Amino acid sequence: MRILMLNPFFFPYAGGTEKHLFEVSKRLARKHDVTVLTARLPDTEAQEEINGVCVVRTPARILEKLPKPLPPPLPLMPRHKEELKRLITENDVVHGHNRFVYGLSESALVKKAGKKMCWTLHNARPEGIDFLTDVGGGAFDDWVGGKILMRCDGVLAVSRETMEATLPADYAGARGIAYNGVDTKAFKPMSGKKARQRYGLSGKVVMTNCRLVEQKGVKYLIDAMRAVDAQLVVFGRGPLLEKLKERAKGTGTAFIHEWLGETELAGLYNAADVFVLPSLWEPFGMVLAEAMACGKPVVGTRVGGIPEIVTKDCGFLVPPADPKALAERVLLLLEDNGLRKKFGSAGRKRVLREFTWEKTANAYEKIYGEIE
Repeated sequence: MRILMLNPFFFPYAGGTEKHLFEVSKRLARKHDVTVLTARLPDTEAQEEINGVCVVRTPARILEKLPKPLPPPLPLMPRHKEELKRLITENDVVHGHNRFVYGLSESALVKKAGKKMCWTLHNARPEGIDFLTDVGGGAFDDWVGGKILMRCDGVLAVSRETMEATLPADYAGARGIAYNGVDTKAFKPMSGKKARQRYGLSGKVVMTNCRLVEQKGVKYLIDAMRAVDAQLVVFGRGPLLEKLKERAKGTGTAFIHEWLGETELAGLYNAADVFVLPSLWEPFGMVLAEAMACGKPVVGTRVGGIPEIVTKDCGFLVPPADPKALAERVLLLLEDNGLRKKFGSAGRKRVLREFTWEKTANAYEKIYGEIE
């Protein structure tokens, strides 16, 4: 089968959607001809093969700052339509990954050409972030996003919650769940001693890993840690970095914002005793699965797709924006070594069973078979 993937960004750009697309595409390329059409970023080739995947990049200007509720960054690609028309004729299935940018025009071109089209929902309708984002995101899906999905022959989502919250009620095509995966050979239990030495960590350590934006709720975790005798590690970058540093003054919080490869990141997970993701809204929560793969107990918020990852045998769920509840669950885990080991072991087994990239790629092949 000849498959054309569409997304504004692709490897080496680092993002959750881009990671999903890269891991799935290289696995599909073992059996199929896979092409990715994306924006050309600085220091990348106009066309190249990566892990068996043909990557076609069109010239682009990247807008980094956009008014709410538009999600930055946004690539302006003047030749995108021209390249897409050409590639549509050469492929059997066209698969979109971002309904917020060029989705409306892309889906119209695919349907006009009479080709099969699928879409993966990497983000649900926003909820609990701020008024403009919530209302604007919901309005977009009502007026634009829904129209794109109704044109599709098949729709995948990274969680059941994302599917239920986003897919139009009268959609009648094929559908399926394609959870984000984890490389369990890279993310596994190992010594965290090197990471502790590198970053000067000592005693009990609580870690989070996320973009530093309002959606991730890091300020509530910082507030929670004032009642916890442990060091907090915040790994990530984003526009709220300086504000969060100011909020964390006097708490001993370590902010790590350098780029880390998977092996180094796995070492950092293993340096922690507990991992926390305090999101206000989260379609999936890949970092929770990564921490679980490293054998760590986790605490997540009861929002979006997180309850589909964190079950009662591998971690705790708490309400969003609730520092007191976060502190209580983190303290319970820090004080009970046996419970930490029990949750950590169960979490690793759950990831091996449910959240591998091979299983994700299989979901793609399954839906392609249903729409042929």
